Amino acid sequence: MINKNLCLIVLIMLLGAIFGCSANKEKFDDENIVFNLVKIEETTDYKYYIIEITNKTGFDLTHLTFNLSYPIKTSNGSKSNPYSVEGKTDSFRPINLKSGETISFSIFAPIKEVFSNSNLLDFENPSIKLKGYYKKGKEEIQFGVSGGLSVFVN
Repeated sequence: MINKNLCLIVLIMLLGAIFGCSANKEKFDDENIVFNLVKIEETTDYKYYIIEITNKTGFDLTHLTFNLSYPIKTSNGSKSNPYSVEGKTDSFRPINLKSGETISFSIFAPIKEVFSNSNLLDFENPSIKLKGYYKKGKEEIQFGVSGGLSVFVN
């Protein structure tokens, strides 16, 4: 009788371990954040961008900020620029994006007024940075995506 109960308990624990610990838990992958350059308008005075971001991660994204900057040219390439222009949306803060949704950021960069006619900045290859949090259950986990705009857009 004791062996029978012990075997039953071991079997229940084994089944619980096998089916309770699934290896297929969804993981956050920032490569599932899709960037699309909808519009670019440029004059000698300014550059204007509209960039759509689509959330295909399977997680809700919260407290998003989106910035664009122009890298500083160096003798052997370029380096990041600490000065950036923040993207705006039609939404109020905080900017949140549910899984499957798309949001548009508009960025107005006053080239002549702010940056002058600097030959030190790479206006043809802007860098972008998206920061925020993704929700995993009740927990919010910070993430960030950055790099050249041409790398991210379709």
